[in-house]
Amino acid sequence: MKPMMKIKIIPFILGTLLLCAFSIPSPAQLDRSTPPEAGPAPEIQFDRPPSFTLDNGLEVIVVENHEMPVVSFQLTVDADPVMEEDAAGYISATGSLMRNGTQKKTKAEIDEAVDFIGADLVTYTNGMYASGIRKHADNILELMSEVLMEPVFPSEELDNYKKKQISNLTAGKTNPSQISSRVARSLRYGDHPYGELTTEETISNITREKLQDYYNTYYKPNISYLVMVGDITQKDARGMAEKYFGSWEKGTVPEHEYDFPSVNNGRRVALVNKEDAVQSVISITYPVRLAPGHPDAIRAKLMNNILGGGVFSGYLMQNLREDKGYTYGARSQLSTDPLVGYFSAGAEVGTEVTDSAVHEFLHEMNRIRTEQVDPGHLELAKSAMSGSFARSMEDSRTVAQFALNTKRYDLPADYYSNYLKKVEEVSADDVQLAASKYILPDQATLLVVGNKAKVTEDLKTFAHDNQVELYDFNGQRVQTQAMKMPEGMTASRVMDQYIEALGGRQVLENMKDVKQTAHVEMNGQRLTIETYREKPDKMATRMLMNGRLMQEQTFDGEKASVRAMGQTQQLTGKQLESFKFEATMHKFLRYEELGVELSLEGMEEVDGSPAYEVKITNPDGVERYEYFDAQSGLKVKSKQTVKSPQGEMTQSETYSRYQEVAGVQFPYRIEVSGMRSMTMEVDSIEVNQGMDPEIFQ
Repeated sequence: MKPMMKIKIIPFILGTLLLCAFSIPSPAQLDRSTPPEAGPAPEIQFDRPPSFTLDNGLEVIVVENHEMPVVSFQLTVDADPVMEEDAAGYISATGSLMRNGTQKKTKAEIDEAVDFIGADLVTYTNGMYASGIRKHADNILELMSEVLMEPVFPSEELDNYKKKQISNLTAGKTNPSQISSRVARSLRYGDHPYGELTTEETISNITREKLQDYYNTYYKPNISYLVMVGDITQKDARGMAEKYFGSWEKGTVPEHEYDFPSVNNGRRVALVNKEDAVQSVISITYPVRLAPGHPDAIRAKLMNNILGGGVFSGYLMQNLREDKGYTYGARSQLSTDPLVGYFSAGAEVGTEVTDSAVHEFLHEMNRIRTEQVDPGHLELAKSAMSGSFARSMEDSRTVAQFALNTKRYDLPADYYSNYLKKVEEVSADDVQLAASKYILPDQATLLVVGNKAKVTEDLKTFAHDNQVELYDFNGQRVQTQAMKMPEGMTASRVMDQYIEALGGRQVLENMKDVKQTAHVEMNGQRLTIETYREKPDKMATRMLMNGRLMQEQTFDGEKASVRAMGQTQQLTGKQLESFKFEATMHKFLRYEELGVELSLEGMEEVDGSPAYEVKITNPDGVERYEYFDAQSGLKVKSKQTVKSPQGEMTQSETYSRYQEVAGVQFPYRIEVSGMRSMTMEVDSIEVNQGMDPEIFQ
């Protein structure tokens, strides 16, 4: 049985093909100046699936589809958003960890039970989903109800979850797209639950008690929906719902109201500095009042599709990709939401065309407001939107989602039945009217993640106040201020302070050898990096993937080699000289002897603290910049310009979490950003334990 809808299409394919075979007009007969008239919209009959309410208030929606012997169950807890404040992330953690242990089963036992019947069971923020074959429906629902009503949020699972989330955050700091998504959300929503961002600190503040309290307060059947889809009858569905969810106790749930986010009085320009970037990530965004089912929703969506909502013919794509060649993809999104919807448009473009790309974005946003869309483009957008909707209705899960939307948002009973008809009724005037209401280039926040030094001046012209606001990864405003260099400060004095901060010259001179073991998480794999150094200039580095040796570099004071994939390469010439220079232990103690030149360039903020910027020029002319915290004296950052297939780019490293080992301070976290971005966490450091000479061979 098909999902409860019908698409009436007259069989005409064979007849059309025969007609075309005998009556193909010549090019002279075709009038391409007038678009063909659109045919009638496909007729959609969306019969609202049957639903019922249990005594505890749980609303159940049943979508029958007997074509395949499979079933799925989706439970949604429709709670108002909550401000999470200094423990931002705990609501998501509550949903994620419900599956990781109940009063009867451990996570491993739940996994085993789900796998045994070939099912799926996932939990997420304020909801869960399960699916499998029909004969195991009772087993699936029994597991689902146990996870729903008996979670215990094991402490060890929470600890693992927090470590993973912090690791994901750390990795995200080097990803321009993730940075843009986070900061854009913060700037768009401001002091609203939608605008809260997780940080390492807020994740660390999540406790088992917070999860349990949120669960006890908000997970109630009287604000929840259960959608049952597939090879199931309404009678069976009612019996199963009563059996597995009837004992779920209802309760009073707090309600929350929030002010609508403030709208800009003039366009703001914001920037997150990523000095190693060779591209800029552009995001133009702002909140909108557009709830699901709003009278404007369908024509506003069609209008956005014309602008850049996923179709290749969109204004943005045709301009920025096809005409200008600035990007592979430029798109826009207009999202409905019962509280706060939003508009967003963006692309990744080369640093050198950042301002030009922004200009074109604003041009197209203004064009759709001031110029009527031509008939051909309008019909193309309608066709794409209607086709996408009609195809989606072939999936019973879509029918179920529409039924849920109708319930949750109190939509008219015929909202989806009339959807294609309403699409077809949208006129060019309607598109322009929708654009005037929802495309607001002069009230937008323009966010760019890119190289501050190269784009700031050009971006100022787009701001209503000619100012570019700086933000960090956590959406916090970076307050820039002129930093006055202390009188008499020189590069040599900065290095002397660094040496003292590390532990002192004598302690460093007494260091004969050091072994460091660190790791990097990459695509779910653990890369271990072992580094060995022995005074004066022996060095070896071993890289292991999940314990298997992948690459090894060695220098015994005279010869250097690289081994990988069973092959060995001996280094010679400039490569050998460069390797020897880098192998020198604590070369900053011998800069003058080694012919290294130092120059104090000024001061710059690094992670909110003033730091001295020192230019270091090696004997071979290679330059790099190192930054030393003005208060602690420790090195907090280094950067160097390197060549890549995309052109010149800045490779940087930041150093943090210093710990003392054998009287010397070592950074236990090194974040690498640039051609290859990663975060290296140091696991152990051993000093003066002796080295096997074979290590360097």
